[in-house]
Amino acid sequence: MEGPAVSAPVTGGKPARPLWFGHDGPMLGGVQISPDRVEAALMGIDGGIRLCESVDYGRTSTAEHLRAAIIAVTDKCFQGQEIIGIGVAASGMVNASTGQIISMHLTPALGGMEIGNFLGSRFGVPVLVDHHPRVQALGDRWFGLGRNIQDFASVYTGEALGFGIVYCGEIVRGKDGAGGESGHTTVQLDGIQCRCGRNGCWETIATLGWLRETAGTLELPAAATMDCRQLVKLSREKVPDAEKLLDTYARNLAVGMANNEQVLASGTYIMHGDVCGGGEPMRLALKRWMHEFSPHRGVPPVILLAASPDQMSLLGGGGMVLSSAFSTIA
Repeated sequence: MEGPAVSAPVTGGKPARPLWFGHDGPMLGGVQISPDRVEAALMGIDGGIRLCESVDYGRTSTAEHLRAAIIAVTDKCFQGQEIIGIGVAASGMVNASTGQIISMHLTPALGGMEIGNFLGSRFGVPVLVDHHPRVQALGDRWFGLGRNIQDFASVYTGEALGFGIVYCGEIVRGKDGAGGESGHTTVQLDGIQCRCGRNGCWETIATLGWLRETAGTLELPAAATMDCRQLVKLSREKVPDAEKLLDTYARNLAVGMANNEQVLASGTYIMHGDVCGGGEPMRLALKRWMHEFSPHRGVPPVILLAASPDQMSLLGGGGMVLSSAFSTIA
């Protein structure tokens, strides 16, 4: 369907009439599998979410319990619906060719799960599986802040860190969905040990685990549940050490992001997860450190915060289906 007219360029010509999907088009399925919960959404081809369900589970849950949780939410959203396909965003390592979750450190029983075959057999539609940050980037590309941007990085922050990279309008991925584990790039050779077994990973200095441990050392209030939103609040209240910790959090995040800027020059960084709770103070701190660490080529990197509630990974599942249906590179 036609969207609102766009003014003609100064060189002349008729106003453009952008096209976008209509509200009554075909339906898509999106699923996000994280260490603590599974969430499913039934959405229109226009990106409008019609139904959303979620179930929490423990990180020590058995594979049987996890499969039951996945069935519970997907049946509520997809059973009896005519959908083109289902896109799955999975944390941890995935094989995008086989639809398998290879491993998930925080919830071990998800490792080895053939989620693509499992859902494909249950609903009789194509199922596409990929690494969570890449699917998140597809959500940004199809339905979010990256819709009109050819080059950007979609950054997940929180208990883990990850990039989804869009280059020349397409998602960057390795063979069978390898790569994208930017949280496990080394930023300090003699740093502390990461849960992956290596030392000095980016995740060891810029995740919620690091933030809470550091807040505890500084004896900040509610350190055990500290997040960016709370840290900004404490900073505004002039609680000792809160402002300094906020700046250090932004600096540590910018270290990993600037490494990407040195290699791929994504230019625009769309932030998701914890840091979005910090709002404008956190965005400005990230912008300042990114300008400090990145190549000085005249235009500093742009930092954008995703809207709340953040449903881009679910929408990205729909984006995977659309990319496949329209034969673009998902």
